[in-house]
Amino acid sequence: MEAAEGKDLDPAVLTDAGVDLGRCFWYTGGTPKIGGTSMSNTLVAGAINPEAKFVDADVTPALHEAGLAYLATYTGGFSYLLDLKTRNPAKLSVGQVRGILNCIRAEVLRAQEAGDQVMVADGRYAIFMADKLRFFRVNTPTEGRWAKFTFVNEIFGGGNKVAIRDKALRQAVLDGIAADADALARFGQELGICGNCGRDLTDEESRALGIGPVCRQNLGM
Repeated sequence: MEAAEGKDLDPAVLTDAGVDLGRCFWYTGGTPKIGGTSMSNTLVAGAINPEAKFVDADVTPALHEAGLAYLATYTGGFSYLLDLKTRNPAKLSVGQVRGILNCIRAEVLRAQEAGDQVMVADGRYAIFMADKLRFFRVNTPTEGRWAKFTFVNEIFGGGNKVAIRDKALRQAVLDGIAADADALARFGQELGICGNCGRDLTDEESRALGIGPVCRQNLGM
């Protein structure tokens, strides 16, 4: 098939698969574009159901071709896909192609969530939610499989962290942090830990400000 030879994926393949081309592009971090060798990781497709993974019965001939085209130009580091790339695409089973489609689905949903989120700098924050002071850490990797995806963890006593997986709650936390200019400093003031880097604050000025001297300099304070 043409895509397996490094050519662009025919948009008709996606149309036949039930994909809305207005919502379908290879995500390159820049200008969205359809198909081919210029892509990096994620095929966003309107055919993807955010509530359910693909099953074998979903793998139509058009989606089968689209999955193989994605695999042929895949440049990521996921071992499952890298292993499949070493095999003859004509001999991949329906279950293996379904696995490819679910890898695409997972990357699409991560990219969509990252795009929907309020941009909050990495750090540790203390904000009031329902009149209760709560502590959070925000981290957005810049490299690797989870690049550009924002993780939000709630911090409890003893340094225990619990990942916030509920989308509505995570969005509420990010919105609350973005609206509270004192959230980072408050974390340090309350816990004696730098709100930026997480190191212990030992001198009086740093504890009053909630941020250590090196981080203050790095943040232009």
